[in-house]
Amino acid sequence: MNKAYFLVLPHVHMLDLAGPLQIMGTLGELGISGVNIQCIGPQQDVLTFQNVALRHISPLPDRLDPDNVIFVIGSKLDEKLMGSPAWFQAADWLRKQISTRNPPQVAGICTGTFLLGEAGLLDGRLCTTHHQFVQQLRRLHPAAQVVDNRICVQDGKLWTSAGVASGIDLALQLIAQSFGDHVAIQVARENVVHFRRFGNDPELGVRFRYRAHGNQLVHSMQDEISNNLSKAWTCEALARKSGFSSRHLARIFKAETGITMKRYQMELRMDLARRLITGSTLTLERIAERCGFSSMQAFRSNWNKCEEIPPSQLRQQNRNAEVE
Repeated sequence: MNKAYFLVLPHVHMLDLAGPLQIMGTLGELGISGVNIQCIGPQQDVLTFQNVALRHISPLPDRLDPDNVIFVIGSKLDEKLMGSPAWFQAADWLRKQISTRNPPQVAGICTGTFLLGEAGLLDGRLCTTHHQFVQQLRRLHPAAQVVDNRICVQDGKLWTSAGVASGIDLALQLIAQSFGDHVAIQVARENVVHFRRFGNDPELGVRFRYRAHGNQLVHSMQDEISNNLSKAWTCEALARKSGFSSRHLARIFKAETGITMKRYQMELRMDLARRLITGSTLTLERIAERCGFSSMQAFRSNWNKCEEIPPSQLRQQNRNAEVE
């Protein structure tokens, strides 16, 4: 992803625009990626539905690259907008951009999905929109596979969301796909929002699985543990670093993550052990040491509680799969 366009029309909804715009902009603020961001549209000046004027909207570009993403932002949906020159001009532009052999990604936010339908991009595709407009979308575009009760839907390079705050979720999903879960979580934390996984998404790795909270103290504790797995962290040791009591830390850690600090550390250690067993030639003794286990006996005891087959068998199965 190297450029993000935000297509805006008259009576655009502020949060539909501001949510994903803020999320994508955070990539540059954190120095993660220099994704270029630009608001575009058929009109240079538009009035939002919330009566805030947007000025100096850039014109619709002639050509987009495959590494671009277009956010089609929802507006107040009414007959006046859907019969306006701006509506048809934007739909025609979208049709031409997406009909290329290697099109960019396109993301419909809320009622922006209707503009995708006007451009002929929904036929045979899975999509969604704001719950109040699901039936209307089905009537207007019967060839689309409209699903309800979904925050975000992906069908190839076509993304759609339920709108309003769910545009934030969609933007985070795009970031996760382009830059990785760890980046999406970092961006979510910066904006004090949750990074959520949806229906068919693969499960988050252990390092990210318990991060769907906004407590910066607990995040810092998790960072300490995950960055120093060989250290035998205790609540007392973390308490000395944080200035809080060990009882307080233990309580808030479990309240925010759903597991104890000790269990979190053990899951991280076992996850690293699995990755080293299948992805390296290190001896089991060296792996146990790298993962922070006090002895081979401690490593094997924890392994047997979590795994059905011994480490040597897992390594051999992985080698056989690579050969095949």
